[in-house]
Amino acid sequence: MVRLFTINLNKGEGELVLRQRKKERRSLLLLGLLGLLFAVLGGITWAQNEAVDDVIKSRQEKLARIKFELDSLKREGTNVSKDDVMALANLETERFLWARRLEVLAEVLPPGMSVTGLELQNARFFLHCIAQVDSSEKEFDIISRFVDLLKTTPDFRQGMFEIKFDKSLRKVVEDQDVLMFSVECVTRDPERGKKKKSGTPAVPMPGKGGAQRNLPSGGA
Repeated sequence: MVRLFTINLNKGEGELVLRQRKKERRSLLLLGLLGLLFAVLGGITWAQNEAVDDVIKSRQEKLARIKFELDSLKREGTNVSKDDVMALANLETERFLWARRLEVLAEVLPPGMSVTGLELQNARFFLHCIAQVDSSEKEFDIISRFVDLLKTTPDFRQGMFEIKFDKSLRKVVEDQDVLMFSVECVTRDPERGKKKKSGTPAVPMPGKGGAQRNLPSGGA
């Protein structure tokens, strides 16, 4: 009986081809991942550029609007004082600051707490909030932590004279203990306006008709 032996002369070549294919697949996978990474980075860069362009465009529109208002006043023959210009500039600055404050507020707002309303009364800004609380938690601790958070957040505190607690109400809503409260943000010193309004006190002068005169501002 004759035994036949089969020798695969292509075995080494086949393994070499397999290794080459694996290497090519790894290279293609690496190229694909790099392409995806560049695409993501490109998308992020594009989004950031768009955001910056929007901010620049918004500021340019505001400046153009101020210039238009000033030109309108000039055409009407009205003298524009320095106070008028500063008032317009301060108005735009306040709008920009409040937009930034609300953006920062959304970033630092604690979990389980939401803003339910915003109220502006002259130089006082009221922030109405609602928070889910545990039955063991104290109202003062929750509100105090939030007020301290606002005070220690520079981008929110900027331009604020005072941030303080206003009022609160704790109740149960659908078996959930909630705390509704408001925080008062004062944008300028209220005593400063009172000092400006209060003039030198008038004193009665003796004589017929009860005439009055103001005290001199300086000492005698």
